[in-house]
Amino acid sequence: MGVINLMPFKHEVEYQFSTIFQKIDKNIKLMYIYPATHKYKNIDITYLKNNYTPLNKININDYNGIIVTGAPIEKYNFKEVDFWDEINTFFQNNTLPTIYICWGSQGALYSKFGIEKFSLNKKLFGVYHHEIKINNPFITTNFFAPHSRNTFNKKECILNANLHIIGESKDAGVYMCSTKDFKNIFISGHSEYQKERLKFEFERDKQYIPENYFINDNPENDILFSWQNHQNEFYTNWINFLRRFL
Repeated sequence: MGVINLMPFKHEVEYQFSTIFQKIDKNIKLMYIYPATHKYKNIDITYLKNNYTPLNKININDYNGIIVTGAPIEKYNFKEVDFWDEINTFFQNNTLPTIYICWGSQGALYSKFGIEKFSLNKKLFGVYHHEIKINNPFITTNFFAPHSRNTFNKKECILNANLHIIGESKDAGVYMCSTKDFKNIFISGHSEYQKERLKFEFERDKQYIPENYFINDNPENDILFSWQNHQNEFYTNWINFLRRFL
């Protein structure tokens, strides 16, 4: 499994996905990838070179599936991102089953279908209820999932691109959509988040209390890990989906 890790704090993403996939199958091997054209500030470049593969050097035959993470760069225009040319080349040429998450999703939707992102009036921050919109291989029941973003894609643009909307929330909008063959999955939220992630963001930013996250929306109370079942179901079923192509 290739993970294109675009987040500044690489170790947290590594922890998130290793925790998820080790519960599914201990034989799943995660191989991390980084954009070589980005200027790094929060990670030792020696660590990257020793533990990651540059995106522009990967051999697609080494992987059965790909995950592209989010990145805290959603307020930039795509072409202002220093590694845009590198990752856009990947978006254009990638043929593997892939999950694109948050900014990774927005970037891929723009690259593949010309779908623009738009700014929200207020950051969407919390855990929201979603409904399934079509029969699909990944999700069988309505579910909760976290969001943490300042931008969104318009539903009508997604539909005009002939994409399937799989999950949607009346509060958070389109959460998951896909190509008709389900090989490209675009997710606006963060089902991969560990229980404490939104608490960390809240304590770091001191701006918004995440909705539906703390019991009674009180930061002094315990966290409601209401998306855990969805996390387990989605990633387990995605692995089963990948096995069809082995």
